[in-house]
Amino acid sequence: MRRTKKHSMVVRRLPVAELNDIVYCTTPMPLELAETIRTLRLEHRLCYEDIMYSLCESDPDHGQCFGYGKVLVELACLRLNDYNPSWK
Repeated sequence: MRRTKKHSMVVRRLPVAELNDIVYCTTPMPLELAETIRTLRLEHRLCYEDIMYSLCESDPDHGQCFGYGKVLVELACLRLNDYNPSWK
């Protein structure tokens, strides 16, 4: 059996306040962040909660992780004009 080595990824972590501004559309999502989210979903298969944990520099509230992660993925789709259902 061949084992494939998972590639690690370095992600710039953001303050909760900055992610909050992006989620509530008071600040546009940077292209780099949108591409990072797509990579985390497609290549690393992270769920919505794990996306938020990966991007937030402090430990976010567990209850908000799913909702914020889902919104961030949707906003990344819009920012990249990529509506491929395989990573949404």
